[in-house]
Amino acid sequence: MARFTAEAIYKKMGETRFLPLFNYADVEVCRQVISAAYRAGLRCFELTNRDVMALDVFRQLVPWVEQECPELSLGAGTILDEETAGQFMEAGADFIIAPVFDKSTAKACRKKNVPYIPGCLTPTEMVKAYNAGSPVIKLFPAGTVGPDYVKHVLAPLPHLRLVVTGGVGFEQAEIQRWFDAGVFAMGVGSSVFSRSRLASKDFAGIEAELRRIKG
Repeated sequence: MARFTAEAIYKKMGETRFLPLFNYADVEVCRQVISAAYRAGLRCFELTNRDVMALDVFRQLVPWVEQECPELSLGAGTILDEETAGQFMEAGADFIIAPVFDKSTAKACRKKNVPYIPGCLTPTEMVKAYNAGSPVIKLFPAGTVGPDYVKHVLAPLPHLRLVVTGGVGFEQAEIQRWFDAGVFAMGVGSSVFSRSRLASKDFAGIEAELRRIKG
């Protein structure tokens, strides 16, 4: 069961502005990465469903997060269907994120008042997702369209709140361009949680990079 209301989660996401998205089959590594993000001031974290261990890892993380990172909202990402969404919500996911929009998943999340943040690219997809109960939408893959695209979309649709992921960079100038264009938040992935950092267990480096990005 989700620990936070939808409104509280959206507030956390909007205030901290960056959403880490991460996947690893080792629970202890996940704990270290989540701790680094928490110390860096982030309050929403997406564990992506990208391997067969993801649900089991998620189940183990939920009680630990509640104890060690009490202000953190832990969500599940790369959720493609209603059944998988149900499994993660039952495990305690505070929110559900997907690279695509799925109507049945939207309905299941809405029934439980769990935020569903689907991936969309076109304005038509975004409006359909919004009308299905998703006030926050993931623009994916954002790197292929850029900040100007966001600006053009939000001009006639200013009520949309967009989280950009997929091919976005984190140099300060680029971050500023995205936020100047009007994005709600930015997803942070493999550029920070790199193989080299994970292999060397450089969790302090991950924390430092997240602090730099967050500003």
